[in-house]
This record gives sequence, structure tokens and C-alpha cells, in this order.
Amino acid sequence: MKNKNLVFRFPPFLRWLSIIVALLALVWAVYFITHEFSTLDKWYKKAVPFVVLLLVVNVYYKNLFTINSIRFTDSSVIFKPLLLKGIEIQFVQIKKIEFNIKAGKSIILTYEQQGKTKTLFIPRGINKIIIVLSLIADNVPDIELDEFMKTVITTDK
Repeated sequence: MKNKNLVFRFPPFLRWLSIIVALLALVWAVYFITHEFSTLDKWYKKAVPFVVLLLVVNVYYKNLFTINSIRFTDSSVIFKPLLLKGIEIQFVQIKKIEFNIKAGKSIILTYEQQGKTKTLFIPRGINKIIIVLSLIADNVPDIELDEFMKTVITTDK
């Protein structure tokens, strides 16, 4: 196959903008808790910085620990988050692709590694996700697709 060094990434501008805005919100929440917290009389005004902190943690988790890039090689596909080690999956290990509405409308890739069935959640925000899924389906001989994926993915099979 002619997959060598094809790379698809989450849009960098959106990723870094989210991280910078979350950093500003974190600085504001910490400042508010350390300097303004004792002067407030209403409980809901005191809760606001903690809600902001929860949102900041969510943004950092989604941007730093979920898949940022997908790289294709001749025999495998590598899923790489920003701060974690990449997950390399051989095409022969991939068993199934399905669309999951429950988990934030993500795509679930099921594969076998060392005799264990594992799943990987692929965010929809990756650039050209349809092309990525089609490339995976083209390279996996016996891939199982759910009904939705059968209508979305175009393969030569």
C-alpha cells in the first residue's frame, strides 16, 4: 500500500487556542480563590471558580491526552496524543470500526494486541477523518463496520 508517512492531525490552531484560553481561565480561578474568595457572601459566587477549574481540567484532558495525530505507515497506523506515547496498531490487528453516539459522538476502533481485545476512541475533530477511516478500511482485509460506518466509509472492496 502507498500509505507511507501520511499524517492527519487535529487542527493545531484550535488545539493551542483551547490550551491558552484554559490557561487564562486557570490563572483567573486561582487568583480569584486566593484573593477574592473570602470577600464573597453568596455561595454560588464562591462556586464559580471551582466550576471553571473543572472545565479547565476537562479542556486539558481532551487536548493533551486524546489523539492529536494519526500517522500511516506501510503496515500500521500510529495514534499519537500530545503528551502520551503513541499507540501503533498493525493493520492485521484491527477488527472493527463503529460510530458511538454515547461517548461524545466518537469513533471506536476495536483491535487485538497480545491476545487481548482493546478499543481506541478516535475524536471526530481530526482533519479529514473520513479519509482516515477509509484508509484503515482499505488496508484491513476483514474489517467489520457498523451500519453507519458502511454508509460513510468508501473502500475499493
